[in-house]
Amino acid sequence: MTYHNTSDEIFMQIALDYAWRFQTLTLPNPCVGALVLYRNVVIALQAHYKVGYPHAEVLACKEAFFYLAKHDISAQQKIRQTLVLMQANKHYEDSHCISMTLESLLDTLTSLHDSQQIHDFIKTYHSGIFHECEFFVTLEPCNHYGKTPPCAILLKAIAPKRVIIAHEDNNPCASGGTTTLRDIPITRNVLREQSNALLYPFLQWQKKQGFTLFKIAHRLNGDYKHGIISNEDSRIFTHNMRCVADSIVISGETLRNDNPLLDVRFAIAPYCGISCDNTVQKDMPKIYILSKTMTMQDIQTYRICHRDVEIIRNATQIPQCGFTIIEGGYNFLLSIWADMQSHNIEMCIDGIMGYIAPTLSLMPLSSTTTKDSKAIMQYFTLSHTTKLQNFWQLQRDIVLMKDNASNTNAAISQDFTRETIESPNQVKEKAIPYNLTKTQAKLSDLMTSDVTLHNTLSNIVQNRQYTITNHDLQTNILYWLFARDLSMY
Repeated sequence: MTYHNTSDEIFMQIALDYAWRFQTLTLPNPCVGALVLYRNVVIALQAHYKVGYPHAEVLACKEAFFYLAKHDISAQQKIRQTLVLMQANKHYEDSHCISMTLESLLDTLTSLHDSQQIHDFIKTYHSGIFHECEFFVTLEPCNHYGKTPPCAILLKAIAPKRVIIAHEDNNPCASGGTTTLRDIPITRNVLREQSNALLYPFLQWQKKQGFTLFKIAHRLNGDYKHGIISNEDSRIFTHNMRCVADSIVISGETLRNDNPLLDVRFAIAPYCGISCDNTVQKDMPKIYILSKTMTMQDIQTYRICHRDVEIIRNATQIPQCGFTIIEGGYNFLLSIWADMQSHNIEMCIDGIMGYIAPTLSLMPLSSTTTKDSKAIMQYFTLSHTTKLQNFWQLQRDIVLMKDNASNTNAAISQDFTRETIESPNQVKEKAIPYNLTKTQAKLSDLMTSDVTLHNTLSNIVQNRQYTITNHDLQTNILYWLFARDLSMY
């Protein structure tokens, strides 16, 4: 079934917006969000946040099970009945499992963070409590055994009322989820175009086994020098990305002027520390210095001298395999673009990610920079904007509290928490247990095909959703510009 209504789009947009919080952090996996609706109440909102960790649907099942077991009398009765039947049938040899109460059952679920363990728990104890639930997923549930078990098999086992899917999975290794779910009503293609934009880094990875991102931070008038721009949330997100990146590229000028560490000191679990299978994280990304004159001997005087560093002489040498982050300002972006043109090679950058600080500088962009920015913009389209204020700081604080309380590794106990948001007017009559924040600007109001990069970003901030107050001075606006060809999938 492909027909869908406005309510479907509203709830799917919420799942998409939440998934954008983890964009590129899931590579080489796709970025996916999932929302669970129960009797017109949103009871779960989750996203896949790192390769090897549970998928969005699994985490949504876990959260929904918690909500129903704690707040729905009918669900509580069904779960208790399952426990009684297990005891009567001696379903388990473990006497602890036989005598398990609802409260101890939830304690057990709290301790589970491995995807297979959560799968097994939900399939064993679901007790039919999901039959009135509707699952909104931004990508067709996977149908294969990889680092995690198939989400489609889990959804088939719990038999929800309906599954609403934004985008089909065309990856031959994982597709076929809707076939497994053929006995469950399915609504397809809800906000498919928006989901396609969310999937773009993954699609590029599928195409060339890599994704190259240019990261920049600047003020309202485009200035990216003269002091700190990024707020704490932005720094955490950047360092999380470095944890999953394979390469970082900076210019020789950046190295000389800033002497950066390019480390991951602000990263939080599960992106730093110990991985989900208790193995040590991979090494920090390799650093590439794009410089015409610098030598390896020069590197010894900088703070990155102990790292794996390589000097490259032109933009054609920027790594195209794996996840590459290019960090710099407008001039570096323009020099890469000019270098690619001089070699008659297509643009090597797949996307631009930027932070805008709601401050001004007396140092305006030059007319040359503005002119060249307009030329670069022909390669990119604005895909998403998000406010970055307290989301990642909240995750860090939760991890620290858990770590201090239990003295266990925070990477194993990480569960992401949503920030509070205002629910859409169209669903105000629905009793939502927590408020839902819509942070994405209307892209059609922000950009036309021929506006300059500078004006585009100014429009984002001037949009009514981003009216600046004193409180917003600690806010960054995160935007994603992806290459224009988003129709390959």
